[in-house]
Amino acid sequence: MNKVPKPDDAAVGGAHDTVANIEAMKVEWRQFLDHLAKKTHNFMATHLQSCELTTCTPEGILEIACCRKFSYEELLQDRELLQKELSEFYALSIQLRIRYDAQKDACTKEKSVFTLFQELSQKNEVVRFLITEFGGELVY
Repeated sequence: MNKVPKPDDAAVGGAHDTVANIEAMKVEWRQFLDHLAKKTHNFMATHLQSCELTTCTPEGILEIACCRKFSYEELLQDRELLQKELSEFYALSIQLRIRYDAQKDACTKEKSVFTLFQELSQKNEVVRFLITEFGGELVY
């Protein structure tokens, strides 16, 4: 973990607090998710897979953007535990801010089963053959 001394602390000559380097945190993000899973926080780790670290201020405020509304809502409920786990893993004093990124959510919407079946019946040659030759249909 790359830690950078705060300029104001270095100038004063006192104890050197450290702040997070967001790029270094991103590099270790997958390791953090594995760490959570090992500590039986699989549910949280799964929700965090659809999230990304966006910023970390010199004051230690880490922002995580969620591109799924459900994950955002679930993580908000466990914010304190997640903040504690992040602080321990990265060995930093972190204040966590979680936000929902509706714009990314709109771009990454998963297709419904019905949409997938409709596409299959129109584009997949084997499925089209079965439907036309045997009068079948895809049912969910």
